[in-house]
Amino acid sequence: MKTPLLLLHGALGSKAQFDALATALEPNFNIHRFNFSGHGGEPMPLTGYSFDTFTKDILNYLTKNNISKTNILGYSMGGYAALHFATKYPEKVDKILTLNTKFNWDPLSTAKETAMLNAEKMIEKVPGFANQLMMQHGLNFWKQVLSNTEDMMNSLSKGITLGDDDYKSISCKVTLGVGDKDLTAGLDDNIRVYKLIPNCSLWVIPDTGHPLDKINPDEIIAYSTRFFKD
Repeated sequence: MKTPLLLLHGALGSKAQFDALATALEPNFNIHRFNFSGHGGEPMPLTGYSFDTFTKDILNYLTKNNISKTNILGYSMGGYAALHFATKYPEKVDKILTLNTKFNWDPLSTAKETAMLNAEKMIEKVPGFANQLMMQHGLNFWKQVLSNTEDMMNSLSKGITLGDDDYKSISCKVTLGVGDKDLTAGLDDNIRVYKLIPNCSLWVIPDTGHPLDKINPDEIIAYSTRFFKD
């Protein structure tokens, strides 16, 4: 019987981010994925985006699908959500692999991230990406996705969602995967968190930046298969 593997998408993304990866991993795992609240056409949460909301999304999905315990692969925001979930429901998590997850939300780096979330500038400077967001989230909602994401990032910069004690409390096996050229997640910040989580490994992905589609899919498939089946 194949073990379950839940794929969690990143900020501004949807479960469609994992179309190709899910197909490649299906021979070895029972693949699951969903859209976080307010993403990919899901209703917008009245309280905006938060990791408490995303944790409830994960719990609701597992409950609905009768999954008592799962492995989780989370990209970027999805990796942070996976670790947050593990601090709340440790009994429901077997192993976690994060890919290019940002842990340092200081005001300066947060300002750099939120500066890229202006819808009008996005249409002007990166129209292809803007069109992609319109298709993923809907013409009437993609700007709200940007706004909610900006608000969430600003909240992270003002208060710690996961602190050092939270990382130290995570009991499941974890690998933090990060590209050596990822200026968003940051290698140094991943190393710092790797040293805090008790049963944790660090996977530095060579010649790799932040976007998921820039990570060699063969490397993800090979590492995931070894890690989750070990």
